[in-house]
Amino acid sequence: MLTLALASVRLRWASFVGSFVALACGVALMATSILVIAATADVPDQGRQRFSEAPVLVTADLNVEFTPAAGADAQPTPVPAQPGLPAGLLAAVAATGRTVEDRTFYAQLPDGPRDQVGRAWSGAALGGYRLTAGTAPAADDQIVIGGGRPEQVGRRVPYVTADGPHTATVSGVTEAEPFEHAVFFTDAQAARYCPAVGVLAAFGPADAVRRAVDAVGGANVARVLTGTERGQADPHHIEVSSRLDGVQTPLGLSAAVSAGTAVFVVAGTFALSIAQRRRELALLRLIGATRRQLRALVNREALVVGVLASAAGCAVGAAGAAPAGRWLVDRDLVPADFTVPVTWWGLLTAALIGLATAIGGVLLSSLKAGLVSPGEALAEADVERRSRGALAFRWVSGLLVLGGGIAALAVTAHSWPDAAANAADSLALLLSIVAGCVLLAAVLAGPAIRLLTALPGLWACLTIRVGSARGVGVRASQGGGGSPCGASATDDNAARCVPRRRAPGGNCQTRPWARLRGRSAEDGGGIVWSTARQSSLTAFRRTAATTTPVVLVIAFAGCLLGSIDTINRSQVTEVRNQLSAADLVVTPAGTPGLSRAVVDRVRSVPGVRALVITPTSLMAVDPTGQALVPFSAAEADPAALAEVDRLPVVAGSLADLGPGSVALSRTWPGSPRVGQQVSVRLADGTPRQLRVAALLGTGAETVQAWVTGPDAVTTGVGGPALATRIDLRLLPGTDRRQADAALRTAVDGLGARLATPEEIWSAATDSTEQASWNALLMILGLAIGYAAIALANSLVMTVTDRRQELSLLRLAGATRGQVLRTVAVETLMCVAAGTVLGVLGTAVSVGGSWAALTHLVGPTPAVVPWTMLGVLAACCAAVALPAAVLPAALALRGRDGQSILRGAAGAA
Repeated sequence: MLTLALASVRLRWASFVGSFVALACGVALMATSILVIAATADVPDQGRQRFSEAPVLVTADLNVEFTPAAGADAQPTPVPAQPGLPAGLLAAVAATGRTVEDRTFYAQLPDGPRDQVGRAWSGAALGGYRLTAGTAPAADDQIVIGGGRPEQVGRRVPYVTADGPHTATVSGVTEAEPFEHAVFFTDAQAARYCPAVGVLAAFGPADAVRRAVDAVGGANVARVLTGTERGQADPHHIEVSSRLDGVQTPLGLSAAVSAGTAVFVVAGTFALSIAQRRRELALLRLIGATRRQLRALVNREALVVGVLASAAGCAVGAAGAAPAGRWLVDRDLVPADFTVPVTWWGLLTAALIGLATAIGGVLLSSLKAGLVSPGEALAEADVERRSRGALAFRWVSGLLVLGGGIAALAVTAHSWPDAAANAADSLALLLSIVAGCVLLAAVLAGPAIRLLTALPGLWACLTIRVGSARGVGVRASQGGGGSPCGASATDDNAARCVPRRRAPGGNCQTRPWARLRGRSAEDGGGIVWSTARQSSLTAFRRTAATTTPVVLVIAFAGCLLGSIDTINRSQVTEVRNQLSAADLVVTPAGTPGLSRAVVDRVRSVPGVRALVITPTSLMAVDPTGQALVPFSAAEADPAALAEVDRLPVVAGSLADLGPGSVALSRTWPGSPRVGQQVSVRLADGTPRQLRVAALLGTGAETVQAWVTGPDAVTTGVGGPALATRIDLRLLPGTDRRQADAALRTAVDGLGARLATPEEIWSAATDSTEQASWNALLMILGLAIGYAAIALANSLVMTVTDRRQELSLLRLAGATRGQVLRTVAVETLMCVAAGTVLGVLGTAVSVGGSWAALTHLVGPTPAVVPWTMLGVLAACCAAVALPAAVLPAALALRGRDGQSILRGAAGAA
């Protein structure tokens, strides 16, 4: 059978081109993804880092114990706001040898980058800093600028910390380091800005340091890092690790989409090939081949294609690893020194996945091949016959998948609306809608084509009836009661002639669509239209093979982008609703937050009510009861919160918010009720019982809890937290222009800007559009590319086997141009039908997301990406037309009626 499979692939290579290209592209992408993911598994050696010169590091790592509800072992959970190393631990480690206390806090020069930090000068040696000009800071009003210019030495420069603006003299500058942008202070001044010690560098024996840490609290208080583990204490290392982890998710999704779509292409290609080769397979059965041998033949054909495609894909993937790494570097997704090494096991894994994809995609087709009976070699006709079993399978499976997806959307919208607010959490629901649409595409393509071809006639009837009602009917000729079109005034056909202008002979020229009234959809558009329509409805396998990839493109794009845009628009709506009562907003400008000086100056402006929002966290048990997780929270004054912002309160009142109480999102774990006591831990791990004052309809991407000052921990090892935003409302009688000028003066030079709520909404809209575009590039482009391959391959396969049908049209009197137009119109009908079915799937998906988000945040618009869907439909048409018309033109080359008759006579 392997020899026969090789011969079959060699002789019928056109039937396997689509599968080969799809598998090769899939294996290439999977190989590249696997190699990149392997390269991102470990943070590359960054060379010099913040603590590269310290042999042992002790880092603050306060944990709280949590026992899962199922009675499992207690799990230590690190707290979000680390309070720093305790004094007893600092003294115990200092007894083992020399130590250096590292204090890192917010400090930024006027032209400094957003991530600039302040540090104690004693910590500069830990990173290998060297002075290039000047001296170390000797007084509290002196600083050293990392990466500064020599001409800055001796100048007075301003800088901003969490408590406000300051000035200092530059005593020295160091060479620039890639791992951070630092401003160094004296140790005493750094201790004032940041009392907490986050990292302690120890130069004593590592074992002695571990024993000292264990004696003071051990792993529940701090971690001891040596060797390569020391990089975990470097913020630059943590940032690089986070960026690399962020690359893994879209790459994994891309590989998964690639493998799934490749299975679809292979399955569709082999299914169409089996349908075209039924007579050939029946002949093999007639000469003695068993069902098992036929299944083995098809499986071996897929194996041959899989081996060749996997080899080609691995070669392309290995060559594309380096460009993929450079592409990630150019978009600042990974560090500049990121490289992708080519490993044999990565290529082997991709090749094995490719082979499994080929075998899995052809499994159903091999079963269908085994069901071919020997009698079909004599009874097979050119007219396709629908398989009741296949139709039943498509109906049942499609309705089950689509119905299950719709039911899941309904349950999610009612019970877990916060899941619909996250694109990653709702991806499985979206894919179920797409899968249901793809399964039903083959059985719904015919009804969709019938509907689309009936629309022109319905439109003509409606237009003519409206025209008749306006008195634009048939005008009688002056010589008698006849109509200008040659029909009597009482003839029903006279009503079908709608005058547009009078011809020289006295008759009228009708509107083009008027000829459709009273005529069936089959002949309403002429011979080309009717032939294309009947051909698409009769050749259901060809129609399904053309329509299904279009449904995949439109439905996948519409469901993904529509849901993402709807989610993003709901977030914008939530911000708009929250700021609906605010007049102005103060936001950071090139800084990580707003300093205390900004807050104090804004509050001092007369006639303005200010709501200062400071981030914090609350820890609670997750919905599964298996882990203690931090949730986003914010500290705010309850009176200002109720007066300035408009939070979506669904139960309770913000007036009851105060010390010992909390306003929670209604998606909070455990579904708390107003007045109920909830157990939480503050950001530093302190347990607290808080009374629920109000429930809010907020999404998972926004603040989940609001607390007051006594119940908020906003300080940690990095110093006090910076406010994220100040919402402002002008009091009655306040002059807006004067208040605006006073506020701009107050924030000038402090890394803050004054904006209107409309500008905040616009910025949120721009960011959501960018997120949608990134999703399109990373995931959607793959599915579109594969669907285009499937579409072109199916059309090439089907048109190549239509030589006799097209030649018979020529024999019946059709010109070569008419035959090609028939093929083009039929192809466009299939593309239009697939577009309609894909839009219906998009409507279901977007409608489910919209219902859930409306239940969560209130009225919000549903977004259907009509422009993108139109562009994709046009792209499908642009791919399908050449793939259908060009092979048809080649098939008709040199074929006339005489040649057909001679071929028929020879066959007889």
